[in-house]
Amino acid sequence: MPRARDIRPPPRYHQRMRERKTILLTGGNRGLGRATAEVLARGGHRVLLTARDAAQGASARESILAAVPGAAVEVLGLDLGSLDSIRRLAESLRDQPLDVLLHNAGVMQQSHARRTTADGFEETLGVNVLGPMLLTRLLLPMLLLAPAARVVCVSSRLHRPASRGVEVNFDFADPELSTGYQPERAYKNSKLAVLWFTYELARRLPPRPITANALCPGFVPTTAAASASGLTRLLLRYLLPRMPFATSVPSAAANIAELAAGQALEGKSGTYWEDGAQIDSSPESRDPEKARRFFDWACARLGLNADW
Repeated sequence: MPRARDIRPPPRYHQRMRERKTILLTGGNRGLGRATAEVLARGGHRVLLTARDAAQGASARESILAAVPGAAVEVLGLDLGSLDSIRRLAESLRDQPLDVLLHNAGVMQQSHARRTTADGFEETLGVNVLGPMLLTRLLLPMLLLAPAARVVCVSSRLHRPASRGVEVNFDFADPELSTGYQPERAYKNSKLAVLWFTYELARRLPPRPITANALCPGFVPTTAAASASGLTRLLLRYLLPRMPFATSVPSAAANIAELAAGQALEGKSGTYWEDGAQIDSSPESRDPEKARRFFDWACARLGLNADW
């Protein structure tokens, strides 16, 4: 597939983000999330940065304030592997208008032992999709208080069937890989499910001034290195960033920030972007029957009414 162009931060990039928005950014305490939070803060936006670890969240906020003095950055505690934590966060934001819900947090499990969340979900699917779904549902009233809100979900090009490594294979008879667990498949399946959630949400929200879109910010080896070990980690940290197919952290953060707060998504819903350009995701991800089936299954698993 031809490489899509990057959205690179041009001079005075922050001036293109015209209106100050309140943006909830999950997983903003490190890596690409922290870099994106800084770009958004430079744009004058109020950034609600979530972190599982309070100390890491505070450290991220301090580093952003050092780079952007006076930035409106707040840290909120959130563990997407805990439904109670998600509910507490949503309750803390009750009656506050929210312009953007940016689902950036995720896990790329390396352990070959299947792990579960506090609520018994397979960890990768639970953190990458089920947790964000519940958070979205609980924050809909706050999104509706904004004039034109956005839900933006970070997926990955690894949802494609031809991507490297283990083949993506989402089996509705065993969505949480209770048998034949493989961490790479769990990750790829979760990123496919992120797209099903996004597209189905876009279909179910037409009467409301809320859009739902998804993106892959690009292949960012340096952030992927945090989830790797041994030789793979060395390759991701030192060699692969020099390759022409790699995306730098600043470019990837700019891609995400533009879709969260810029003009690229104005009037758009149910779209997918890679490296800053709108393209088609995989045919399977665009299958409306599978999207509906996953959405309904996930709502049942979360104890939610499927009628959003």
